[in-house]
Amino acid sequence: MLLGIDVGGTFTDAVILEQGEIAAQAKRATTHDDVLHCVLAALDAVLKPELAEKLERVVISSTIVTNALTEGRLDDVFLAVIAGPGMNIAGHLPVTPCYLQGYVDHRGKITAQLDLLKLLQQRGKGVAAVSGKFSVRNPQLEYQAEHELKKCGYKKIFLGSGLSGELNFVRRTNSAYFAAQVYELFAHFCERIREALAERGVHAPVHILKADGGTLPLAVALEQPVEAVFTGPAASVLGIEALAAPTVNSISLDVGGTTTDIAFWENGLPLMAKRGAVINGFPTAVRAFHMRSVGIGGDSRIHKTADGYTVGPEREGPAAAVGGEVATLSDALIVAGYVSFGDTARSLAALEKFGGEPRLEAQKIIASAVGIIRETIEAMLDEWAKQPVYTVDDVIRGTEFVPAQLIGVGGGAPGLIKALGEAMELPVEIPEGAMVANAIGAAVARPTLSAGLRADTTEGFYIIPESGRRERLPKRFTQRVAEELLSSWLREQTADWQLPDAETELVSCEHFRTVHGYYDTGDIYNLRMQLRPGILYKVQGREVSF
Repeated sequence: MLLGIDVGGTFTDAVILEQGEIAAQAKRATTHDDVLHCVLAALDAVLKPELAEKLERVVISSTIVTNALTEGRLDDVFLAVIAGPGMNIAGHLPVTPCYLQGYVDHRGKITAQLDLLKLLQQRGKGVAAVSGKFSVRNPQLEYQAEHELKKCGYKKIFLGSGLSGELNFVRRTNSAYFAAQVYELFAHFCERIREALAERGVHAPVHILKADGGTLPLAVALEQPVEAVFTGPAASVLGIEALAAPTVNSISLDVGGTTTDIAFWENGLPLMAKRGAVINGFPTAVRAFHMRSVGIGGDSRIHKTADGYTVGPEREGPAAAVGGEVATLSDALIVAGYVSFGDTARSLAALEKFGGEPRLEAQKIIASAVGIIRETIEAMLDEWAKQPVYTVDDVIRGTEFVPAQLIGVGGGAPGLIKALGEAMELPVEIPEGAMVANAIGAAVARPTLSAGLRADTTEGFYIIPESGRRERLPKRFTQRVAEELLSSWLREQTADWQLPDAETELVSCEHFRTVHGYYDTGDIYNLRMQLRPGILYKVQGREVSF
């Protein structure tokens, strides 16, 4: 049995799955001031005493990291960078860092030793971050800075090379900073989750969902807490893959009470962002789906203006049809006949306050909401088309994405996506189980872990930045040997995750010949591999009333 819990902006959902079917499901109101409270409320609603010992894994998709980072309620943390010569990174980072002298060149050679004088003046007892340019080629200067900061009293230091093995100094640095900033909050949340599950007799492994749709055990997630950002959108994508993966180019929309999350699908799989996730306007190395969130949901507030209506981004509360004080988007959808729940007379009365005939006003309100979502989709299509081309296939076929259908999940999907489909002249599919699709996606998400390897046969060493491992190359080194080394390391890391099917796949590979004095002297290999992402199995959905 698998248990999935998803904390949304309005509701927190929980499902227990057994052999591809939903054994239990529940929906509880999200308590933003205490996320653990709504997680446990949903858990207790589905977890019967006899089920606790049967659980094989628990996966939690929580807004705690996303909300903390995007709402700006976290204190700044100390950030040290080893930038070396080159671009000026001022303005590209969330805070003004401490600049350390020292440099690792593009081949991984230390060409200037670290000046530790600035670090010796630091005193702290919290969390810090260190990031160096080309540290993925040689992290020794980062290690030296980490050592000195621990002597200065810092208890936890995140390194840029430990969070991403890919080149892009700014993205790695931002990832390290945000990981440090959210660490103590996330660690406290994880500890309370452990205690609460133990009290309920749950001893199954507990995983946290990541932005790329994979999962990590709590202990591993604590070393990469920034990976837990934007997990809600990731959960909806996985839920759709489990319930009804599309066979044609599709746009999926997860409509909650507060927001609508939009994703693209091609060849039955969600498209990944070709760059990392962006947090508060700053690019990071966090892998994520090509997604966008819009501040429109079923409980969105309606504003009447001189030019018509605007919808959202504020959440007003429950619809008037189910006891709310004022009209929301859901009330407009009820009056227009797109959905049917609650007291229609209350929805009509709430819309009458705007003046005019309620049904006509409802159509105007829905048109405004649909217009904003369409604008966001068009911007995403334009962004995707303008991204760099990386393969011969991209050159031949182009990167234009042409959708053939819409797929909706979430409580507000049946009405809003139907209206959007009419406007875009696209067929609409709402799979059974759509109301708890996010929790289903969390439950069946595969564990994932990615890492890179760089080998330079001229220097005679290879490095796996995420591990800090820098070792001599074996004899007769080839790309195949490089893949075996990296795959073996990934499997070692996941050996105690208590889950089968740890299949690895090659994500990217670059091979260069090195030349000195007009002669070939060796090879450089840059590889990236990961545990194959996706879902553990398909799920047969079913609809229930909450």
